Amino acid sequence: MGDIYKAQDTRLNRFVAVKVLSGPNSGDPERRRRFIQEAQAASALNHPNIITIHDIVPDGDTQFMVMEYVSGKTLVDLIPKGGLRTPQALKYAVQMTDALSVAHGAGIIHRDLKPANVMVTDSGLVKILDFGLAKLTDRGGLTNQPSDNTRTMADAPLTVEGSILGTVSYMSPEQAQGKRVDARSDVFSFGVVLYEMLTGVRAFAGENALSTLSAILRDEAKPFNEVAPDVPPKIEAVVQRCLRKNPDDRWQSMQDVRMALGALKHESESGQLYKPQIPPAATVAKAGPSKAIMAIAIGLVVLIGGGIGTRELMKRRHQREEAMAQAAAAAAAQDATPAAAPEPEPAPPTPPPAPTDVALTNDNIIEMVDAKVATSVILSQIRSSKTDFNLSAPEVIRLTKAGVPASLIEVMRNPKAPPPVRTAATKAPAPAPPPPVATPVVTPAAAPVAVVPVTPTPAPAPAPPPVAPAKVPTEKVVVVTVTDGLPIPMVLTADIPADAEEGLPLRFTTATDFRASDVVVIPRGSVVTGAIVESAGKKKFLGIGGAKMTFQVTQVDAVNGQKLKLRAAPVRRADGPTVRPVDTGNQKHSKEVAAAAGTQYIAYSEGEQNISVHK
Repeated sequence: MGDIYKAQDTRLNRFVAVKVLSGPNSGDPERRRRFIQEAQAASALNHPNIITIHDIVPDGDTQFMVMEYVSGKTLVDLIPKGGLRTPQALKYAVQMTDALSVAHGAGIIHRDLKPANVMVTDSGLVKILDFGLAKLTDRGGLTNQPSDNTRTMADAPLTVEGSILGTVSYMSPEQAQGKRVDARSDVFSFGVVLYEMLTGVRAFAGENALSTLSAILRDEAKPFNEVAPDVPPKIEAVVQRCLRKNPDDRWQSMQDVRMALGALKHESESGQLYKPQIPPAATVAKAGPSKAIMAIAIGLVVLIGGGIGTRELMKRRHQREEAMAQAAAAAAAQDATPAAAPEPEPAPPTPPPAPTDVALTNDNIIEMVDAKVATSVILSQIRSSKTDFNLSAPEVIRLTKAGVPASLIEVMRNPKAPPPVRTAATKAPAPAPPPPVATPVVTPAAAPVAVVPVTPTPAPAPAPPPVAPAKVPTEKVVVVTVTDGLPIPMVLTADIPADAEEGLPLRFTTATDFRASDVVVIPRGSVVTGAIVESAGKKKFLGIGGAKMTFQVTQVDAVNGQKLKLRAAPVRRADGPTVRPVDTGNQKHSKEVAAAAGTQYIAYSEGEQNISVHK
């Protein structure tokens, strides 16, 4: 629809991408309408795997869309001949399904999902682009917003039944026929993209657009064992269900696809995905005729169930019971006849080896934290596995916002560092044995005479054992090292006026406990001190117009009355104090206030520092 340029935002000093309607399309009302809808659809979705739209600016007959600049490559450039490795394809696919689930939940169908519209950053983060053909469904949340433009677009969608829009090779059958589409159309297109990611070839390809459409409507994609035999059957089952012609036979939501692929991703990382699902032939032969038939029947049932969703399993439950009954009858009949000498079975094919180069990434740590995995278990996993962590400033901020403790981030910096030494708890003294009980002595009667009761002589009580003095645990002081650049979330405690002068003191409080070596170094609510460095009217030394107000932070109150040095930005400056702009994001406030109380920022530890902590 247009041309895309890389540009620099001189106010915020960042790179952006600017999409401009090309000359022939700029005067077309329908093109302009679709251009605006792309901006509105994408900007309504706040998700890390969906491109961020900053603004749309009209200039005469031309429209400019300002969006996030993504440094990376599209899947067109990343998919090699023969397809991506299975773990890598699963990593990208799970992120794509997560983003599309959010879009569908907001009532937005992409309708042009293809490898060219999926970018992957250098750190492995997926970004879905180009919502230019997106459709707002009637049940989406956007249609209920009090916006005349949104209601108009919902009442009169850009495409109606009978029209065909999209990229031919990745259309769903209903989209190719011009029928009304829903979220299940994106499920089909996602299946086509995932098929290409795993095999390196298109699922439906013809000599021209007409033959390609015919293949989508009539033909089935080639089985994986013909184009990519190394792909596990469980993944093929998920893809084949996405590619069913009838929407009612597919996965009914992108969330279902995400759950299925997420489970397979965990199996792939643990190596379970590559293990054979049926016992070797030699084991089946030793089990005897009846047990062999039963084992084969059970194996077939497991294979069938592995690629079918919960609803299908419930529907076919009676079919499995009938299959088991027939297998049992055949086993009984086989046992009634003399068994012939079994012929030697050929050796089973060697399964593909489990991947040994799968390394832990930032996304793995976030997934374990979201799943409430114990911190000790995550630490053990980091120290015993290969790692491929990215601890750049943006990734550290993303990890902190995702709830990853600072102690884990510190271990991610140096996974092979030895854990801190802990003292063993003092063992409790063994309980003293009970005193022996005295046994009475009874003299037997010599004759049938009156029995006189004899009072037994009590044994002398033993001396009580010496009681060892209780050991009182002593308080231990340990020295904890805080490395440079660790993020510390903080909250502004008072408004910053718009006319604040240089040197105005600022006060923040920490938003969470800050831990290092698994002990609290900075408690939540600790005071962070700072000051205004540049007022709003001061000129930047780079000469870019009027500068934004900037501030710095210097220190924070740590445990035991100690101070920890801080800076305001992730990168340390050598020519002066490290500062950052006073920015409140999207919060609304009066013109007299530059930043309102409650605004959240992130400070960073300044250099390597040692803190004494009582344990």
